[in-house]
Amino acid sequence: METFAQDVFKMERTPLTEEYIAAMRGIGSEENHSAGEVLFRAGDVMDRFCYILEGEVEGVDPKSGARYGFPTMGPTQFLGEISFLSGGTLQLTGRAVVDTRLLCVERQEMLDLMSHVPEMSDIIITVLAARRRGMLERGGGVLTLIGAEVDRNIREIASFAGRNKIPVRNLTLGENEARALANQCAIGEAQPAVIFAKDEVITDPSLRVIAARLGLDLTFDPDTVNDILIVGGGPAGVAAAVYAGAEGLSALDLEDLAIGGQAGTSSRIENYMGFPTGISGADLCWRGEIQAMKFGTKFAVPRRAAALDQREDGVFCVTLEDGTKTCAKALVVATGFVLTGENAGVHSVYSTSHPGIFAVGDVRAGSVKRVASAVGEGSVVISRVWDYLNG
Repeated sequence: METFAQDVFKMERTPLTEEYIAAMRGIGSEENHSAGEVLFRAGDVMDRFCYILEGEVEGVDPKSGARYGFPTMGPTQFLGEISFLSGGTLQLTGRAVVDTRLLCVERQEMLDLMSHVPEMSDIIITVLAARRRGMLERGGGVLTLIGAEVDRNIREIASFAGRNKIPVRNLTLGENEARALANQCAIGEAQPAVIFAKDEVITDPSLRVIAARLGLDLTFDPDTVNDILIVGGGPAGVAAAVYAGAEGLSALDLEDLAIGGQAGTSSRIENYMGFPTGISGADLCWRGEIQAMKFGTKFAVPRRAAALDQREDGVFCVTLEDGTKTCAKALVVATGFVLTGENAGVHSVYSTSHPGIFAVGDVRAGSVKRVASAVGEGSVVISRVWDYLNG
């Protein structure tokens, strides 16, 4: 069965060309680091892209301080993993093994460069995604969960992490490692807990708190108005996010639990074109999420839309469950139940009774409840949004 990324230990590595490196030099700067120097720490925001010119860098397990299972990296390789696209937090600490020289570019400038050089983008994203897969399979990362077998909240966090492809280490209360970690974190006997990095105990570990620490739960500038706001992160919502970004629209996708929606819980989809051996719903949607982020679309998880109003200038503003607002010129609803097309007294099958608000996927009355259909609707609706924005 297909998965969401290649095997980092088996894949054939394609180095960046001299042309790509020259382009990076035009917007980046060189840095020199001494042997043993920590370049970045697990939990830091991944706000730069760094390419190794000389030297050697190792990934360090934030919990043990020892070298992580990945091989060290040397000249012609680059640092980081897929959270770079979203500006999320680093899952591992990076340390120079020998004196090292790096070429580093600020994240947004690098993303802009990647958007103009798709071949370069393909190389980078393939490697970053493969590294995330490797961490998931090895149980690495900054999060450790203790006591999921006895605590419902810990189980919910474990489920949230799994569905959002977040690497975690799960320990049962009876394990010696759990007891040792509890003592290290000064929480006494082993008890249900969420540990960030080496020894930081997260108090009140709600999904929102966890997501915020990982960079998944975005903060919103009330003065920022996106072109399109997508409510729902199932196949239809993710497809809309991909096509919106590809068309150059500024887009934000809100999802209240995990990208993939109900389809994300499907362990195997065997009738989706292009995947003859099948693919899970979560892996399919995760691929779409990465594709959308490559085009600049932002995702916020877990965020729930609670209310909607429209300003006098026609801009839609969605109030979230915590009272914050985010605004856009058009709205695509891809979760709840909405009448569209003739049932709503309008011509377009994706339009609602209110101009500027569209609906796609399972939420749309009369839609075909299939993943392929939802993806198709999510892609096609962007042309309707484009017409509305430019009408």
